[in-house]
Parts: sequence; C-alpha cells; structure tokens
Amino acid sequence: MNNTSRHQKTRGRSFKMLLAAVLAAAATAASAQGKGETVVIQDYPGTTGLTMRVAITKGYCTNAGITCKLQVIPGAPLGIQAMLGKSIDAAIGSPEAVIPAVLKGAKVKWILNDYANSVGVMIVGNHVPTPNAGKPFPAWVHDLKGKKVGVTTRGSGVETVVRLMLEKAGMKPDDVTFVAVGGPTTAIPALVNKQIDFAATFEPGATICEVTKQCKPVWRADTDREPAEMYASNGAGAGLYLTQEYADAHPDVVAALIKAAHDANKFINDPANFEELVKISESFFQFQGPDGDKLTRALLQRQIKTGGHNEHVDRTALKATIDYMVKTGQADRAIAVSELVDSRAP
Repeated sequence: MNNTSRHQKTRGRSFKMLLAAVLAAAATAASAQGKGETVVIQDYPGTTGLTMRVAITKGYCTNAGITCKLQVIPGAPLGIQAMLGKSIDAAIGSPEAVIPAVLKGAKVKWILNDYANSVGVMIVGNHVPTPNAGKPFPAWVHDLKGKKVGVTTRGSGVETVVRLMLEKAGMKPDDVTFVAVGGPTTAIPALVNKQIDFAATFEPGATICEVTKQCKPVWRADTDREPAEMYASNGAGAGLYLTQEYADAHPDVVAALIKAAHDANKFINDPANFEELVKISESFFQFQGPDGDKLTRALLQRQIKTGGHNEHVDRTALKATIDYMVKTGQADRAIAVSELVDSRAP
C-alpha cells in the first residue's frame, strides 16, 4: 500500500469519526427537547432560585422545548406536599427536608441542583462579647455559653446543628437557651433588640449582617470546614425534584430541565453578565430598604464565588448528608443515594 492510499483511508476514517460525533451530538440535543409541556416549579423569596429565573428570562426553557413557570411556596415541606398533590410539577428543597418524606413512602427523584451549597449560618449581635471569634472550631463555640441562641423553630434541623456544635466543643445543650425566632428577617431584629445573643439561621442572614453592620457572621456552612459533618454536605444543597411518576412519564422534560439549568448557570457564572443578572434577580425579588440593591449584589457575588449555581448533584455530599441525618436522629434509617437521585441527573 502506498502512502497516498494510506492517507486517503486515514482521512476516510477521520471523516467517519467526525460524522459520528456530530450525529451523536445532534441526538443528544434532540433528546433534551421537550414537547411543549408547561412545568410549574416551586420558587422561594430571595435570590437562591436564580437558576430557573434566568432560564425563564433568557429563554433557555423555551429553547429546550418547555415552558417554565414559577410558583412561590416559602417552605420545602409545603412544596413537596404541593408536588405530591400535583398542584405543581417540581419542588425545591434540601435533602434534610425531602428525605423524611421519602422515608414515609414518597416516590420522588432529584434531577438537578437548584442551588448547590449549604446555606446555614451563625450570626451574633453587636452587643455580645466574642473573645474567641476568629479562632478555629470549636473554640468560638464556647462564646455561646450562657447565651440565648435563636433557632428557626424548636426541634428543627437548625437546632440540631447547634447541638452538634456544642457536643463537639465538649458542651451540653443546656449550656445555652434556645429561642424560636423564625428565619433571618425575624432573627436579625431579635438580635438588634437584644432579645437573643446568637442566631442559627440561613442566608441571606449573614450577608444582611455584613451589609447593614447590624450584626456579625461567625460561621457559614458553605465555607467553614468544621463541623466536618456539615461541610461534607456541600454540593447537595437545594435540589429540584419531580415525582417518580412524572419523571418516568416525561423523560423529555427531565432532559429539557437539565439543559435549561445548564445554560442558565453558564450565563450566571460569566462575570460579563453580572449587571444583567442583577436586573433579572430584582425583577423577581427585591429586598426592601436603602440597602436592598447592595444586598442583592453582595448575595449574588457570594453565590457565584462559592459555586452555588451548579446543576450537578454531588452524590458524595448527599451520602454525607444522609449519614449526618442518621447520626443526629433526623432519619431513622439510611437510604441509598440512588433511591433519591435520578440516574439522569448530572
């Protein structure tokens, strides 16, 4: 065989390989196309639901062949209930909120991350001395001794986190006084009015403290590596769930939602789009007060910097979350990751 014929065969093989790759890509794109379905998705007040808001505003849902609509339901358990009752199609929530429903027999599937990071924070009032602030965990936990610690509700997962911190610091739960204060918007006034000293809450609580200077953050679940059990759960933040029945009956919608979220997160994470991103976010939700726009910008910048807008479900982080829930008594048994996460999830 001469060199000319050899090169011709090589070029022939290369062309066939290229053609196969193009056809495969086209098939993948086609499989990510919906059939015109309208998908009603749970939304929350605030900025963490940015992925689907961008997917709607920028036309990424439409490009994927579906119509995405948001319905504000401010709590994960209520969202799951609405999804199981078929008044919405997709619920958004943390695994800590969804797993108890699964243990009771609910058949749901996690198909993508709506927000990847953990959002738990600990904040402290300006009136409280914190001699151990800035010291490694668990030294700073000793500043809680004898103090009133606000939690969302008594017996909540938020209180469980504080109890774990106290245990790892060699302290007891009765070393503090737990007070139910609700979420950040009620916890921060309670701090300012000195009704409590610390608050275990969630974002935007810590960012509000930084922007307004009314209080200070002392711990963030998404960046502080201790307690290790909490840090290990990063990557399995708030998932987007469908019922097993819906996911099996609409594989095209599953693929379309994943594609739309991927395109939206690519837009979100591009620094060139930040000003447009602020406008999109504020078209859905605006913080009230003179620091509203500043707070939105600070939250979005932090969410992007810490990798919160990432549709990939971290199976290892979810396994760590399940183990933590069993250890702390929030779940009476472990479930397999595959029992919750759809095999098609990125």
